[in-house]
Amino acid sequence: MWINKKGYAQESVIDPHTGLKKTISVKVSGESEKAKQEALKRLTERIQKMNDSTIRLSYAIDTYIKESARSLKMSSVLKMKIELKMFLQFVGDADMDALTAGYIRKKLIDSGKPNRTLNGYIKHFKTFWLWAYRNDFVKSREVFDKLIPFNDQPKRERIQDKFLETYELKALLDAMSEERWKLLTEFLALSGCRIGEVAALLKTDVQGNYIHIDKTYDPNNDVVTSAKTYDSKRDIYIQEELRDCIIKINDFQRRQAEIWGYTSMLFFPDINGHNLHYDAYRKYLRENSEKVLGRKIVPHCLRHTHCSMLAMKGMTLDAISARLGHGDSQITKQIYLHRLAETKERENKQLDNIKILV
Repeated sequence: MWINKKGYAQESVIDPHTGLKKTISVKVSGESEKAKQEALKRLTERIQKMNDSTIRLSYAIDTYIKESARSLKMSSVLKMKIELKMFLQFVGDADMDALTAGYIRKKLIDSGKPNRTLNGYIKHFKTFWLWAYRNDFVKSREVFDKLIPFNDQPKRERIQDKFLETYELKALLDAMSEERWKLLTEFLALSGCRIGEVAALLKTDVQGNYIHIDKTYDPNNDVVTSAKTYDSKRDIYIQEELRDCIIKINDFQRRQAEIWGYTSMLFFPDINGHNLHYDAYRKYLRENSEKVLGRKIVPHCLRHTHCSMLAMKGMTLDAISARLGHGDSQITKQIYLHRLAETKERENKQLDNIKILV
């Protein structure tokens, strides 16, 4: 302890909440030895109180989010932040060491949210809790071990519902009256691109015999970021059908630029020349698919459709995965194996009609 020129007794300590050095101060009421001893007593009590106090959940979450922003993509941080802030809203800003798995489960149930939604909160919270334990924000990892997801009955979707048959795709395209969205639908089905990848494409990325993919558009933060994963960086070969589609897109975009008076380096911009925001397209695709096919589809279904078509034409799983930019996709494998089984069944039926010895 020392006494500064203004008459405050001070002590340097390490804040157990942050791991940073800080100075604790109390006023010394006089110059006598008794006053100094009283100041020392109060200073010691303040330091002890700080050491005994637990860390608030809100403080730990904020620290975790800031640290994550240094290494994760902005879109990933935003999603994590939303999930954890909702979790904090339901559970309350409790002391970290006072939280139990039972208390958390009760608070989540009281929120009235469906189990699938709550399991999303639990997933992000458990990742956060493990980080908190490893960084001494909490004394035990017990909550991580005990907090398990709620039982959920996910919608059982047939693998056939995840992609379109060729005749379905043709019917959908024929029914589309909006040229912009019709061209985008055709491009997604023929290239296998993610829609965020298309929104980020520059004209210089679509040249020669390949489409160069190395970035994606994040509509939540209105920024172009690096590709979704390492495997997502790839060059997509432009086959004849896709080349014809690209020619039509370039012609359409030239006409749009003249009408709306913009210039853009983007391959598929919106009517302002900016990155494509796909909420309007998603709505258009959903409404038209329901009308034409009797079921609603999302843009990602067109990526699965591309996978299905390649499998039908005899491409290997490795070749399809490389074109789609997948390191390991269970959906791609399921679609591939489903198509393989269909091919095998057709071959067996052909054999039934063959008489070798007759």
